[in-house]
Amino acid sequence: MPPLIQKWNQLKDEDKDLFPLLECLSSVATALQSGFLPYCEPVYQRCVNLVQKTLAQAMLHQSQPDQYEAPDKDFMIVALDLLSGLAEGLGGTIEQLVARSNILTLMYQCMQDKMPEVRQSSFALLGDLTKACFQHVKPCIADFMPILGTNLNPELISVCNNATWAIGEISIQMGPEMQPYITMVLHQLVEIINRPNTPKTLLENTAITIGRLGYVCPQEVAPMLQQFIRPWCTSLRNIRDNEEKDSAFRGICTMISVNPGGVVQDFIFFCDAVASWVNPKDDLREMFYKILHGFKNQVSAALCLIAGSFTMGYKTGNHPREQVTLYRGGGCKPLLVLEEGVGGRW
Repeated sequence: MPPLIQKWNQLKDEDKDLFPLLECLSSVATALQSGFLPYCEPVYQRCVNLVQKTLAQAMLHQSQPDQYEAPDKDFMIVALDLLSGLAEGLGGTIEQLVARSNILTLMYQCMQDKMPEVRQSSFALLGDLTKACFQHVKPCIADFMPILGTNLNPELISVCNNATWAIGEISIQMGPEMQPYITMVLHQLVEIINRPNTPKTLLENTAITIGRLGYVCPQEVAPMLQQFIRPWCTSLRNIRDNEEKDSAFRGICTMISVNPGGVVQDFIFFCDAVASWVNPKDDLREMFYKILHGFKNQVSAALCLIAGSFTMGYKTGNHPREQVTLYRGGGCKPLLVLEEGVGGRW
């Protein structure tokens, strides 16, 4: 750290050598976590200053383009990314720094910037601050959510991915208070998860966020279950067990309990997704058990009725029973191995 901080102190705010140094410090801060505490305050404050200076210069250029040059927004982007690294690494410890700064006001401006890369980084920071110190983010949610909704555009994959991830993180923190914002985002998310050739990471994040929305507001999301249950299950069947997957599956189970008819046609895909779990928590395992056995009992009852309706005396032949083979995932391909990564911001 000493030579990195020495370089940090030598470079001026306009020096482009800051770019690789800020990127380096972002990774270091994330990895060191509390070990970065001795350096966090001056680094945090300089990042906030870089964002503020860039935004101010952009406003001057916009109002008087003949007198002021357009700023290099890469300074702002790398500063936002380093702030994300600090939030991820320090967790709740960053709360005091956020409380003493105007970062949320600056972030609100960045979220509306015309440059996609600025919005991408600002949404990542929003998600990380939501996890680290939601008490400061919550008062701004009414302003942030409409912007997030308008950025659910899969043509800009990285922007859309980070906006989707941030919505999922916000929903977990908001709980039932997320209800007024469901209509702003749900239809776009359902369109994305059904869109052909959508990148894998965006599909996973979209599925997780839909599940989380359904977990906190099942009455609002469950009526659309039939429109997304199949791609939802196929998107999450190959990711490892973790907290994001846990909350998403709790959401889908809650939605199925509210609207069981929405999963009937694609129930085998739900079974396949459940089978992807290695070690679910006991209460989640119980949710799976109730749904699977509930459907099993319904099917058994239906088969008994069908069997009872056959005409007695039907002559059965001596033909051997036909052998049926079921393949998961379509075709005779080997099952995919559980992957190490899932979701998150870009």
